[in-house]
Amino acid sequence: HLSSSSKSRWWREGEIMPDAEMADKPKEGEEKDKKQLSEIANNKKKEDFGPLLEAAIPQNKDLALKQGKKAEAIDNLLGVEKTTRLAQDAFATGKVAVAIVQIFKELGDWEGMNSNMVLISKRRQQLKQVLVDMVQEAMTYLDLTPNPETKMELIKTLRAVTEGKIHVELERARLTRTLATIREKEGNVSEAAELMHEVQVETYGSMDKEEKVDYILEQVRLCLDKGDLVRGTIVSKKITAKTFEKDALQPLKLRYYKLMNRIYGQEDQYLNLAQSFHNMYKTPIVQEDPAQWMSLLKSVVVYLVLAPHDNHQHDFLVRLCEDKKVEDLKPMKVLLNYFKTLEIIRWSALKELYHGELSQHEAFQGEKSSQRWEDMKKRVIQHNIRVVSTYYTDITMPRLAQLLELSAEDCEKHVCDMVVAKVLWCRIDRLKGVATFVPAKDPNDTLNAWSNDISELLGKVEKMCHLIHKENMVHGNAK
Repeated sequence: HLSSSSKSRWWREGEIMPDAEMADKPKEGEEKDKKQLSEIANNKKKEDFGPLLEAAIPQNKDLALKQGKKAEAIDNLLGVEKTTRLAQDAFATGKVAVAIVQIFKELGDWEGMNSNMVLISKRRQQLKQVLVDMVQEAMTYLDLTPNPETKMELIKTLRAVTEGKIHVELERARLTRTLATIREKEGNVSEAAELMHEVQVETYGSMDKEEKVDYILEQVRLCLDKGDLVRGTIVSKKITAKTFEKDALQPLKLRYYKLMNRIYGQEDQYLNLAQSFHNMYKTPIVQEDPAQWMSLLKSVVVYLVLAPHDNHQHDFLVRLCEDKKVEDLKPMKVLLNYFKTLEIIRWSALKELYHGELSQHEAFQGEKSSQRWEDMKKRVIQHNIRVVSTYYTDITMPRLAQLLELSAEDCEKHVCDMVVAKVLWCRIDRLKGVATFVPAKDPNDTLNAWSNDISELLGKVEKMCHLIHKENMVHGNAK
């Protein structure tokens, strides 16, 4: 017999004790018990409730609908539902729950349907699929309700049943949109917008891409109708241009850019408006309709001309001039060439020439029509100042005002605005009345530039001498 101290010593030295071998046997017994329990559970799940459902559902439907014993039939079905639920049979339990809802619908007992849906959803250990089947069945009855009040009660019940349950988030989102549509028809746009804003569909994995984009666009539209431009802009950023790469999403693409045009139009973001209309113009379904693409292309030109000059605007203008379809819109082509060419534009002549054409466009209609004409005149003046700064280093202010068809004060104001915006370098000597568009060079910079030019010239002369000497040598050897 070994003492306890010797046993502990063996254990410390890494030897296997006889007790350790015996300790494995209970573990093996526990595993066998777990396997038996799992087999029992599986047997319960695999229990076939088909015969029970085939007998119980038609029998209780007849009992409720033909014999008028609704309460007895519902109690019977709830008992069947309990049996299938405890057996963890989601399919059978779902069929029973749907049958209960159908009975109430056939009897026209909408109040009873609402109360029993709440009862079934709150039952202990209720299965997720049962709730999904029941809610989907009840949603098909929304358009069959006898009056708006009944429909509203059914929607409220379904939204209460689905609240906080991720497995019915898709159904809840659709119910919320239905409710928002009803509120909007009632004239309560603010409440409709708030209802839609509660749903964050971009996180829903069960909703397909097309429905998700459509839902977000509806959220943006309601925000804009409500007058909440800030929230509408934030929600619109959930969608990017890459979202519409598939041809199936072209109608949604057009709808998206129309909503973006509303946002850009209120903020007078002309370059963004031009790009938005150009994206619509490039859509394949628009290219198939000449009337549509001509109208959109005209909008692109108008808003591009109204946009302040910068590198992006100039690059867009040059690329648009290369589009062959612009040739079909000759007035717009000429207008683009005016701003593309470095020549003075006479505002009086341009306004007389394009007043009728531009007055028919939506940009020059409505409350902002006068502002748009002022912006157009401002763009012409800024273009002319850039042209003058290209050809002149110094010019007198009276002559500059004459070229711009402005008074001396307005001429100076526009030049100063461009200088502040850092799109032009200019210094005005008010005593002499001279505007200078070229900054004075430092003498050292001038000398350095002259030295570099002389070095480059001497290098070229030396290279020419080497080439001449090489040719003389070649011809000398030939002789």
